[in-house]
Amino acid sequence: MTENFLNIKLYCCDCGCGGNSDRRAVKTVYINSVTGITGPTGPTGATGPRGITGATGPAGATGATGATGATGADGADGITGPAGATGPAGPTGATGVNGADGVTGPTGATGPTGATGATGATGADGITGPTGISASVVVGTTDTGEPGTAAIVTNSGTAENVVLDFVIPRGADGITGPTGPAGSTGATGAAGATGPTGPTGPTGAAGTAGATGATGPTGPAGVIGATGATGVTGPTGTTDLNAYGGLYNTTPQTLNLTVGGTTQLPLPTAMPLKNVTNTPANSITVGTDGVYEINYYSNVSAALGTTVTMSVRRNGTAIPQASISRVLAVGVGSLYTGSIIISLNAGDVIDMALSALLAVGITLGGGVNTTLTVKQLSV
Repeated sequence: MTENFLNIKLYCCDCGCGGNSDRRAVKTVYINSVTGITGPTGPTGATGPRGITGATGPAGATGATGATGATGADGADGITGPAGATGPAGPTGATGVNGADGVTGPTGATGPTGATGATGATGADGITGPTGISASVVVGTTDTGEPGTAAIVTNSGTAENVVLDFVIPRGADGITGPTGPAGSTGATGAAGATGPTGPTGPTGAAGTAGATGATGPTGPAGVIGATGATGVTGPTGTTDLNAYGGLYNTTPQTLNLTVGGTTQLPLPTAMPLKNVTNTPANSITVGTDGVYEINYYSNVSAALGTTVTMSVRRNGTAIPQASISRVLAVGVGSLYTGSIIISLNAGDVIDMALSALLAVGITLGGGVNTTLTVKQLSV
């Protein structure tokens, strides 16, 4: 049973607001309707004459399917109404008669082999055959085959005199057995002959350097060595130089140097001169302004070890780029030689001089021991 409630609200107000005031009185009325249980479907009546088709009403709920009534006379076709809801499926009908066999289809794939059947009963013994010819069987050769190969038996004789030759494969090597216990130590043998000496081992790392020993006494002055070979001839200069000249010394002699002083090197012999003079003595005086090349050379030795400086001078002042200082060993000849390019003015005086830290005697050796040359390269 289903209960339905109809909710109706009635509004009443005496304030003249038309029912819109918050102070209005509201009365609610509930109407309750009850639907009863559906009764059983009655028997279908006889089909009456087809009446005029009324307006299509709303589709009602699908009722239970009633028994089929007798077919009435066909009335005039009415207007097709809307399709009703699909009814439930009817019961399955009886199976029809089997139709004719169809064409045989292609043979299917062969199925898997079935299990082997039980062994059949042993058949009756056959008739005994005739007595065969006696044969002899002997073993021939037996050879060993490689591991893993099949055994081979061959008859090298005849059917009556069988000679069986065998090839039996050798088994695989077995696992190595455990090591047996160590035997007792034998008696010590006689000492063998001494072997050859082995190769020398690598040199060990160098040891720490020892302290420097005290300087030994100065040895006696050695003999002055022979004059060295003449050097390679220089490139040919430009022809017709505007100014040039040179001086040299071949006289062996000793010059005594003083502390803090300078001593002029003797250059008494003149070479060819042009626009230069060899005055004052042991000097070259240039006659014209220009750029000059100055070449110098001296071979000296000292009576004791000290520092000796040789300088080319310009007007009595050492030219820095033509000054050489060396520590001379006693009696050992030392060469002072070089070449510079310098700008000179007319009247500049060029010479060579020695100086030392200690008072010392300086020896000029035999042969050409000192030279000084100048030549103008450009004006």
